[in-house]
Amino acid sequence: MLPVVWSDYKVGRKGVLKRLFWPVSYVLVLNKTFGLPNQLTVLRFIIGILFLVVLSSKLFHLALALFLVAMVTDFLDGYLARKKGLISNFGRMADPFADKMIICGGLIILTSFAPSVLEPWMVAVIVVRELVISILRGYAEIRGIPFPSSIWGKFKMAVQSVTLCALLFVAGCWGQYPWAMKGLNELVWFTVILTAFSGLPYLYNAWQTFQGGSRGIGLEKEPYELL
Repeated sequence: MLPVVWSDYKVGRKGVLKRLFWPVSYVLVLNKTFGLPNQLTVLRFIIGILFLVVLSSKLFHLALALFLVAMVTDFLDGYLARKKGLISNFGRMADPFADKMIICGGLIILTSFAPSVLEPWMVAVIVVRELVISILRGYAEIRGIPFPSSIWGKFKMAVQSVTLCALLFVAGCWGQYPWAMKGLNELVWFTVILTAFSGLPYLYNAWQTFQGGSRGIGLEKEPYELL
């Protein structure tokens, strides 16, 4: 197999890089009709991938900084979407997916760094809960049935974010202090219990909604103007 040489490409090195990053630059900068909230969601997805790569390399301080930036974009895209009326089908699906990718991916990686505090079964409970609710939300959205986040879901997301920040901080700075590990252990347990129980209202609402939908109730699609 012949080695690939940059000079073999007529477009050159810059041309190849431009083509590789064109989709990202188009969404984030050039495509004005995509909407700023959706652009922030795509940016958070990219930051999330970098966060997981950095975290895998045990660069906890940099991972914490990337995570905080991602959470800021999460707040901004939701705020702008509601304030400017830019709620879109893409945002309704991609926004929670980006959040779950960052939270669940970060917790999965951290199980290998802090097994005494964050056990694999705890992460499994969180991941399964998020997958089940995501599947229900996707199924409801396809059928045109609203499936909004509840106050418990938002509170759960906030607690998960605080817990992940604490895990990163302790892993990078205070892992040698017993009191920090004890406090972190209690926070992780609270997060797991809250995550599990916060899914119950979604399951109940989904059961009621789909029961009504099977009788022809609440199946009117309300499309958004944006993608």
